[in-house]
Amino acid sequence: MLRKFIKLFGLTLFIIFIFVSEGQAEEIRLKLDQLIENALQNNPEILASKKRWEVFKEKIPQARALPDPMFGFGIISLPTNFKFREEDMTMKEISISQMVPFYGKRRLMGEMAEKEAEAVYNEIQEKTNRIIREVKAAYYDLSHVYRTTDVTQRNKEILENFVKIAETQYAVGMGIQQDVLKAHVEVSKMVDELIMLGQRKRALGAKLNALLNRSTEAPVGEPGEVVPQKFPFTVEELQKMAVEINPTLKGMKKMIEAKEKAYGLAKREYYPDFTFKFAYGQRDNSEGPEVMKRKDMLTGMVEMNIPIFYKSKQERKLAETKADIQLVEAQYRAMKNEIVFMITDMSSMIQRVERQLELYRTGIIPQASLQINSALSSYRVGRADFMTLLDSRMTLYRYELEYHQALTEYEKNVASLESVVGRQLFYKGEQK
Repeated sequence: MLRKFIKLFGLTLFIIFIFVSEGQAEEIRLKLDQLIENALQNNPEILASKKRWEVFKEKIPQARALPDPMFGFGIISLPTNFKFREEDMTMKEISISQMVPFYGKRRLMGEMAEKEAEAVYNEIQEKTNRIIREVKAAYYDLSHVYRTTDVTQRNKEILENFVKIAETQYAVGMGIQQDVLKAHVEVSKMVDELIMLGQRKRALGAKLNALLNRSTEAPVGEPGEVVPQKFPFTVEELQKMAVEINPTLKGMKKMIEAKEKAYGLAKREYYPDFTFKFAYGQRDNSEGPEVMKRKDMLTGMVEMNIPIFYKSKQERKLAETKADIQLVEAQYRAMKNEIVFMITDMSSMIQRVERQLELYRTGIIPQASLQINSALSSYRVGRADFMTLLDSRMTLYRYELEYHQALTEYEKNVASLESVVGRQLFYKGEQK
């Protein structure tokens, strides 16, 4: 009975260990969507952009608010002997005044502040798109390093077997020492390549951690294998989307609207602003045998500025805001042309790499594999030399590396194109 209990307990521990191990393996498996989500929540540049937007939002009610009222205290018509009861018009006065801008000015100032805040809000999306692009680029580079490491390690083991074959052939007098040395050199090159890949892996892990606002020494994990998908959009569709949703262009449109509000405000500067004032004056009773009781006095007043220097002020301000609108409109057109060109260039590059990937996958790599099998068969029966076999293996190794490099460039180009357009273009299965 005790023995059965011990076996059952041991089996339970083993099952728990398996599940825990699988859970840990799953935890260290990198997922691109989780990395992007963490970056959007924690990246300091995005957080700073959001705070900047909050700053501009707080300017909106300030722009619409009236100027602060003025409170005054003074003494009116005081004789030089400083006697308050001697003159009838001597009084102590308190006043309050309020400046009110001409009708429509406050509304235009508030709308201008709103448009500026909306422009800054689009900067958040622009920054977000850039951070997503950088996270994706680092992720795909890291995935490329892992896949390259796998390919290099596998080919290193194959070459080590080639070394044993060459040594055996040399030992029985059917090979030459040069074959053995050449194989050793190629193995040493791959060992050096694996060392450099390890350093590159640590650097990319640190870059990802920096984008996620984590310690550079925090463990990163292994990305899944990238699975390419055919790009589903035409250049014309992408250009149309970019003109509509690119955050940089949207932000510049909002700035144009803000400048137009400033132009409308400059037109209103030809009209006066008004200041309403109310005052209360307290008078002391007179001195002497017959005391005369003096009444307190009230004062009301409306003041306005007179824009008589409009030639040098208001007209110049209107010309300034008009030129400012034209400046931003020209910048918008230049940026739009640049984005349209970038989309055309990136799309053609993506299409080229797509064809290249298909060629590697269906033609070059399978043919190189067949060439190796043929060379190995010929070498075993003595109809091919060792260098032919080694060259065939190294050729396939280079093609495999070029395929993974092209796949990485394809995904990075797609990420850059998404950043330019302003949205994620399609959801890809990044992991097998």
